[in-house]
Amino acid sequence: MSNQQQAKKGVNKWLVTLLTIVVIGAFGATAYGMLQDSNPMTMYMKAQKNTMEDQMERIEEYTGSNKEIYDRQLEEAYETDGNVTMDLKVDGQQIQQAFPQMGMIQGILSTLKIEYNSKINPESKETFASADLTMQGNSIANGSFYQNEETAAVQAPFVYDQYFALGNDELGAFVERMGESSEGLNELPNLAEYSQMQLTVEETEEILQDYVMTLGKQLNEEQFSLSEGATYEGEKYDKVTVEISEEEAHDMLVAVLEQVKEDERIWDILDQQAALQQGVNSVSGEDMKADINKAIENVDSIKIPGGITIEAYLKDDLVAHQTWNMALQPENEEKVSMEITSDYSKENEDRYTSSVDMKVMPESEEGAFTLSYKEDGKSSKDGMHIDHTIGVNSDMPSESFDMTLVLNSDLTEEGSKTDFNVELSGDLFEQQPVPSISGFVNMKTTEEGEDSFNRNVDYGLNLSMNDPMMGDMAAEIELNVEQNITFSDDLSFPELKEGNTVRVMDQSDQELQQIGQEIEYNFQQHIGSLLGGFGGLGGF
Repeated sequence: MSNQQQAKKGVNKWLVTLLTIVVIGAFGATAYGMLQDSNPMTMYMKAQKNTMEDQMERIEEYTGSNKEIYDRQLEEAYETDGNVTMDLKVDGQQIQQAFPQMGMIQGILSTLKIEYNSKINPESKETFASADLTMQGNSIANGSFYQNEETAAVQAPFVYDQYFALGNDELGAFVERMGESSEGLNELPNLAEYSQMQLTVEETEEILQDYVMTLGKQLNEEQFSLSEGATYEGEKYDKVTVEISEEEAHDMLVAVLEQVKEDERIWDILDQQAALQQGVNSVSGEDMKADINKAIENVDSIKIPGGITIEAYLKDDLVAHQTWNMALQPENEEKVSMEITSDYSKENEDRYTSSVDMKVMPESEEGAFTLSYKEDGKSSKDGMHIDHTIGVNSDMPSESFDMTLVLNSDLTEEGSKTDFNVELSGDLFEQQPVPSISGFVNMKTTEEGEDSFNRNVDYGLNLSMNDPMMGDMAAEIELNVEQNITFSDDLSFPELKEGNTVRVMDQSDQELQQIGQEIEYNFQQHIGSLLGGFGGLGGF
């Protein structure tokens, strides 16, 4: 196969993926103020909008603090003080015999702590970060990083008490001086500036609405039909059927791609990311626009035999059930049928269930590959309890497996507690021992003042397995993160000056070699001091 054919095949594949997302997205939210008349199109779009908002508003009550912190961190100066601790427990007679040092390792990890501090000021474009690794309260290693508009500097006080500074535009020259190829890494991007380029939740919603409006303009009333009093699983609904031809689906995709080409908001973010990567594994904006033009030219190569058919059952201005059916066939590839079903049942304000299943069926094989998601939510004493089930399943002869992630979450205004369990079965896992995987993620955010927040996050992972060679084995890993986040314009940063800073590119090779020898000597002295202080680690 020629390079041109491979490139075209690659374009076809991501066109298929984008087309699917585009069409689903179009009907997910197109009703934002587009139509006022009472007709099947309006009924369906209004019900879709109501269904989405009903689910999102229910969760927003419990994510407000985290959303506020995220948005403010993109715009304001702030400081974070925190620490990370962990614990490890390993059981299993064979493991203990094979690794007699396991007890010592567990003891060491349980006494380790990482204390860290970070500051970002978007106005002065300064960033600072420091970390100190301690064991039993004694510092093992510490270091810090500072950057302003002109200079970046690092310091490791446990081996050298001065900062090593480099101009942001001297990175490539430094790498070359060390005898390595810079490979495009010529300049260190300003991290404070880069951190501000992320989108706020409001900006993301604005972009989404713009594209929804673009898609909505491609729809017309003739594509929608209504059947009142239709029966589904023994109940009566208003049934709306939507028929989208292959040509109309192509037009929707082209409209979105044309808008992406002209959307400076997206290109500004991509340009910043490319600058941070300095050309390493990144694609230029011009190359991406060329790919979009090629995709537009090749859109007709995606065959959608029969177009797209949607059947939606509406009740109480909500979409209670809907099914999507389509077949996609990129040029010179086999046809793949897709079926997407969704259900939403709202018993009352305190109880609901929601599910989405996407089934992919290749023409050349029996069976299907299925992605599934289900929510079962109800009010609790302090907030809401939600059971989530996320599944990936294949019953095709070539690959049979079932992977399910079950999450049980309790949400309150201050945070959440989630237990999870992973279930693995099928032919894919029968030839080897399969571990039992479970754990938890607990988060609590407390507002301590208008500009101060405390956040605690605990992660836990439990693994167990019966191995024919090693017998019963089990491990419990826990990670605890504590953070204090303060928003303030009065942040202090290091002052790089003569006496506390080594300007790396101003040093001769001989001076750098001498500094390297001094660092090596200090490191050996530090290790010796640690081993003596901890009794050679025999205390564990």
